[in-house]
Amino acid sequence: MSLNPPLAWQGALWERLVSEYGQNRLPHALLLSGAAHIGKKHFAFAVAHRLLCHCESTLYACGTCKGCLLNEAQTHPDLAILEPNDAGKKVIGIGEVRELINVLSKTSQQGGWKVAVIAPVENLTISGANALLKTLEEPPGKILMLLVSHELGRVPATIRSRCQRYMFPLPNASEVLPWLAQNGVALDKAAQVLKVARGRPLLAADYLKESLLDRVAQFDQWVDDVASGQLSPVSAAQKCHNADALEQIDWFVQYIHRMVCLNVETCCSPENFIFYDKLHKARGWIVSGANANKQLIWEELFFDWHTLARGLAKAQSAS
Repeated sequence: MSLNPPLAWQGALWERLVSEYGQNRLPHALLLSGAAHIGKKHFAFAVAHRLLCHCESTLYACGTCKGCLLNEAQTHPDLAILEPNDAGKKVIGIGEVRELINVLSKTSQQGGWKVAVIAPVENLTISGANALLKTLEEPPGKILMLLVSHELGRVPATIRSRCQRYMFPLPNASEVLPWLAQNGVALDKAAQVLKVARGRPLLAADYLKESLLDRVAQFDQWVDDVASGQLSPVSAAQKCHNADALEQIDWFVQYIHRMVCLNVETCCSPENFIFYDKLHKARGWIVSGANANKQLIWEELFFDWHTLARGLAKAQSAS
């Protein structure tokens, strides 16, 4: 694990944290909330590494002291990480929370802070959240818990109320584009990919490593073909079934947004916005971690889209 400083667009939040740290006003728990893929977890580890660094005079972790070397080797005894530990498992159960509490309750082996990173905190089961609550209410000694949340509305109010909140907005493109272009990527391509990633820098960076634009164009073609009747809703659903559902629903949302922006007069219909809401509801089902049948979700979406597209075509031909 490299000891990277906070990302380029996180300067204001880092200054706030450094100020609170310098004045000995750090709380026992920080709730880092915002959209996924904007660097909250990166920030959490930058904080953890700074607190566990033995050099007090540096703005970031120094990278050379014993604490930093332990962190770089991912063997620091005073840093605990709690996240879903199985590839197909999305929840964090009470067993993992109890193990974390046991670690935090012990004396710091390096004589300083004990730090925990929990990501994402909304994935705690109800029993896991209740177990964590007692530690939040009665923190054992000099500890800092960094709770990362992509879906703040899913975090229990009892946990939210016991943390100091750091809100992470979507960064400005002017801060992100130089960062995306630092590996030789052209600025215009970086801007195009950032737009597809809906302003989320880390997602855009992942997209740049893949043939993203080709995949988006392919998905848009499936949507076009369903609208024209060249591809059946069932066949389109099968094409989407094994792909990243959240990613493709985001692409569908962007497709509808572009369509409305280009054809305001004919596309601003109630049916269009009802379908837009249905896309967001489908996204919510998938995010919730419920055992949703993705094939059926996609079939329903594409059948509804085919019906909507036929109505829009008639409206355009009549105008």
